[in-house]
Amino acid sequence: MYILIVDDDVFANTLLHFIFSKEGFEVESTDNPRAAIQMIQKREPDLLILDVMMPIMNGFEFADKLRKEGYEIPFMFLSAQDSIEAKLQGFELGAEDYVCKPFNHVELVARVKVIDRHIKRNKMNGHQSFRVGTFELFPAELKVVIDGYSPIILSLTEMQVLRTLMSTPGMVIPRSQLLEEVWNENDRSSNLVDVYMRRLRRKLEVGSGTYQPIVNVRGIGYKFAKA
Repeated sequence: MYILIVDDDVFANTLLHFIFSKEGFEVESTDNPRAAIQMIQKREPDLLILDVMMPIMNGFEFADKLRKEGYEIPFMFLSAQDSIEAKLQGFELGAEDYVCKPFNHVELVARVKVIDRHIKRNKMNGHQSFRVGTFELFPAELKVVIDGYSPIILSLTEMQVLRTLMSTPGMVIPRSQLLEEVWNENDRSSNLVDVYMRRLRRKLEVGSGTYQPIVNVRGIGYKFAKA
């Protein structure tokens, strides 16, 4: 796995370079987004690790720019901004993970290894669709199609949430499991799951009429109910 780190903190770059190199990853780093773009043009990394607060262009703007230019490189944020709003913005941009500074380097490595497994799994299942009743999810195309309606476009995180639910229809998925599988998060007080479920429910209501497939099982989690 080839990792490119983009952080204007030279010490942080050096530390991360050492940590990931020791784990057997191929690592490069730069202290500014402009240099990162030049490096990406020469060779696309398997994973980008982005700081948020950087001069000229912050990490959110950089990730958005890459997406608009057609790059689909998996990325994660490593930032001192720990508000739920910042995390939501990062995940809405398609981040694989959002880790707050200061961090435990053992946990950080574990999270990157999880992302590496996700990337490999997504490559294997990229063309596999999931169908439950009148709903069909196309993960590689970030869309869900409901029979008789126009396709509904999803964000990367919305797709991952929906794929987790649709892979085991009718089965209740605990919030803790969703947090771990989609966000690599173990903070039971986080409301990320509920925020994204509300977004998904609103999107799916557009094409499913009165039938709402995502069911909240109070105190436990969510399930994808068959019509």
